[in-house]
Amino acid sequence: MEKNNRNVLLMEKLTELNELEITKMKILTAIFIKTLQEIKNKKVQSMESNFEEQAKVYGQDLADYQEVYYEIMNKYKDQIEQIIERYNELFINIQLELQEAECNQKIAITNFKKSFDIKLEAINVSKENLAQDYSKKMLACMQKKENYDVIIKACQKELEDCVEEAENKLNSLFINKAGQLVLREESFFTKLMDKIKNMFTGRTKFNTYCIESTNVELEMIERKLPDHIKQIRQKTIHFVAKIKQAKDETNLIFEKMK
Repeated sequence: MEKNNRNVLLMEKLTELNELEITKMKILTAIFIKTLQEIKNKKVQSMESNFEEQAKVYGQDLADYQEVYYEIMNKYKDQIEQIIERYNELFINIQLELQEAECNQKIAITNFKKSFDIKLEAINVSKENLAQDYSKKMLACMQKKENYDVIIKACQKELEDCVEEAENKLNSLFINKAGQLVLREESFFTKLMDKIKNMFTGRTKFNTYCIESTNVELEMIERKLPDHIKQIRQKTIHFVAKIKQAKDETNLIFEKMK
């Protein structure tokens, strides 16, 4: 009866732990998604503000450039999303490996407890060989549990690195443009002269220094994207392969020990 109670208590504890881990995972995922979305929003707002500042300087109405403006903004958003999607894939793959490792660790703990109970019964009925066999299984289960500790910590560290790397990648590829154009204080006369100049050259300058310049930047980003996407995918593949190797080695050690 006491043994059954201990087993029930262990299963209850493991269930509670599993629920906590799932809750933690949901929170981490929500934070990750929110962080990247906030970065995207800031980048987009920065680009929008830059257009507004440039239009003001060159005396242009953005409504006159609505089609090209939306085309540029949609392309910019799509480029950011391509990077975010790749990091989402990496994050999900790390999570899946972490969940599997945590599950396997719980199985090892449960098997350790079962082996311990059988060993006690064998000792009570003087079955020394059986007790020794289950002592080996206990050691094997404990070693498996400790090995999965290492795998779990590796996954947790990779999740942290994934957040930091995604932020750095987005900030290096998509530079905030708001505030780059310094608006100087001008006298009434200077403002009047600028207004007159803009009547003749404002449209040309806005097209050259804002629209064309931005399109060149987007083309440069477009050329860089395939390499960055490839790097992130390779990182995902490499990580999954590394964890698989660690799990295979853990299972091999377990089979030899038990």
